[in-house]
Amino acid sequence: APGHLYPQKCERCGRVGATIPCRAAAGCSRFYHFPCAAASGCFQSMKTLRLLCPEHVAEAVDMEDARCSVCNGPGDLQDLVFCTGCGQHFHGACLDISLTPCKRSGWQCPECKVCQTCRQRGQDSAMLVCEACDKGYHTFCMEPAIQGLPSGSWKCKNCWVCSDCGRRPVGLDSNCQWSPGSAVCGDCQQRRATADAPTVPEHTPQLDPPSQTLESPGPSEPMDTPMPPPELEPVGGDEETQPLVDPTETPPDPTEKPPDPMETPRDPTETPPDPTETPPDPKELP
Repeated sequence: APGHLYPQKCERCGRVGATIPCRAAAGCSRFYHFPCAAASGCFQSMKTLRLLCPEHVAEAVDMEDARCSVCNGPGDLQDLVFCTGCGQHFHGACLDISLTPCKRSGWQCPECKVCQTCRQRGQDSAMLVCEACDKGYHTFCMEPAIQGLPSGSWKCKNCWVCSDCGRRPVGLDSNCQWSPGSAVCGDCQQRRATADAPTVPEHTPQLDPPSQTLESPGPSEPMDTPMPPPELEPVGGDEETQPLVDPTETPPDPTEKPPDPMETPRDPTETPPDPTETPPDPKELP
């Protein structure tokens, strides 16, 4: 047809360069890339080189190679998958495989399955099969190599998808480490760890040493209690110059006149005068 001379867009991926048209009897305008045809669920015949899109796949019922190599019948044509190695068809149900676009693209039957790293078949006991794409990898071809087969499900690196950011390893930075078996990439793991870590204040207050710590007043002690005035020292000098008071001495009579400072002090050994004796006349004194 004249329209085939121009670049055709793939019905699945939307990119140009699709060269395989749908060969429906009534005609069809759909074109596919070879891997996109398998992912879309098209029927592909290696003998007749005929392709039928999912809308016209029912026309394959009368074709010779529209038979499952396990049950030898056409069965559900929508469940047939095409092996890119031998060209035979298999029902996903007959192989206990849930067919997805990822598994259909480049699918290989158990007899044709090769390691995606070394491109060699065999050594099935050491062949890991990805649960997402159904492609095989030798355990000793992995980087790093895996000792033994995992007991649970396993996904190859091409099928890892971060559950947080949705990115794949091919779209991540080379410095981003992604541990095998982890559901999140290395960047999201660090982001989770930062979010889960307790918040630490930037400046932790430093407590003063115990000897310098001020005791806060109790609730019964008001802060504005007046302080008593300081005691004044006695007038007259220091304690060393103050005469010592004998506690047994009789205190002086407050009504007694103080001694005259001009009077000569009496000798303590002199006999005190008799108060009944008449004082001498001053005229008689020489």
